[in-house]
Amino acid sequence: MRTSKAALLLAVLAVAGCDGGFNVTRTAPERISLPDGTVVAGAQGWCVDTSSSRAKGTTAVVVLGSCAAIARNALAPRPEVPGVVTVSVESEAGPSPTTEELETFLLTAQGRAALARDGRSSSVQILETRREDDLLYLHSQDRNAAPGAAHDTWRALFDLDGRFVSVSLFGKMDRPIARSEGLATLEAQVDQLKAANDG
Repeated sequence: MRTSKAALLLAVLAVAGCDGGFNVTRTAPERISLPDGTVVAGAQGWCVDTSSSRAKGTTAVVVLGSCAAIARNALAPRPEVPGVVTVSVESEAGPSPTTEELETFLLTAQGRAALARDGRSSSVQILETRREDDLLYLHSQDRNAAPGAAHDTWRALFDLDGRFVSVSLFGKMDRPIARSEGLATLEAQVDQLKAANDG
């Protein structure tokens, strides 16, 4: 089933240190090229954390954080919303599930388990889903969030040139992300990814 690839991609939550595979020329690069040619570019204020990203295996996981924090330069750009963005990209092209199939799957116990940090469906509550053209937006809460991270997670799921992509936004426990901020951050990042891979 096409939803099985979604389950596999969404279950990739622990990101390993980068041991090669990126085309990086800066300490806090704003974009990188994956081995398959896909370009992951951060929206305004977001840069690639190469020490926490990996580009090998069936799924590439790119971690984006504040350019100022990664470069250790207070004058560098920073996003309006504090937190971490991850961009997961399927390494091999193929048919991706439709937004309707994704939404149906994620509302099941198996789908919630794929979203959960501990792999348990009971840990995740789906608060909102929204389909918009070829995108599925998802707002969920994970009771077993990483230390210091907010329980809320914002995601955008879509197909990019035949590769299934998940963009996730994780906020901080002491700075919850409002709905409008979460959606705006996801929309900006999705637009940046599509523009970077246009043509």
